[in-house]
Amino acid sequence: MLATGLWIMNPNDQAALYDGLKKSRVAIVCRPHTALALQYYGADRDLAAAVTRKLREQVKDIECVDTEEILDWSDAHQLKSLAEFGKAMQADTVVVIDLSDFKLYQGKSMFQGTASAEIKVFDVAKDHTAYSVEPLEVVYPPENGVPFDLANQKTAENRFRKKFITVLADQISRNFYAYDSRDAVKIDRFYKQ
Repeated sequence: MLATGLWIMNPNDQAALYDGLKKSRVAIVCRPHTALALQYYGADRDLAAAVTRKLREQVKDIECVDTEEILDWSDAHQLKSLAEFGKAMQADTVVVIDLSDFKLYQGKSMFQGTASAEIKVFDVAKDHTAYSVEPLEVVYPPENGVPFDLANQKTAENRFRKKFITVLADQISRNFYAYDSRDAVKIDRFYKQ
């Protein structure tokens, strides 16, 4: 009973794996594999924006660099050095998402998102990686694909893509704040389009 009472008062039973983003200015950047950038154009930008929103909601005293500011800089410069990028964004920390795999389809008539990503936190002042996550593998929905109507494929794909990016952003950002472990079960089990 005591454990249940404590859980009701604070259901966030999973601690942040890295809590160094508090009280700092953070830039989130997603670097897709070259083939992904062409096949799923804009997925990297959408993912970075979704992670930014999630961190703003969940991490206290965090200041995230605006996604538009990062996009403007990216349009004019190549990302060669994280230290240079961090200084240009006046950021204390850069969260880097290296997206090596991103797919929306299982076969020809089913949606099932799969993604692989490596996440690291780069400390701009110290010019080194402060934290890195084991490669993250996300499958959504995990049990099986979701059939779609071929007549409305493009509309259905856009809706599914937004949902999958939200799920992927949630999985990535959970490294940086405490959360309720039951949320993962809800997301995985009950797919809603």
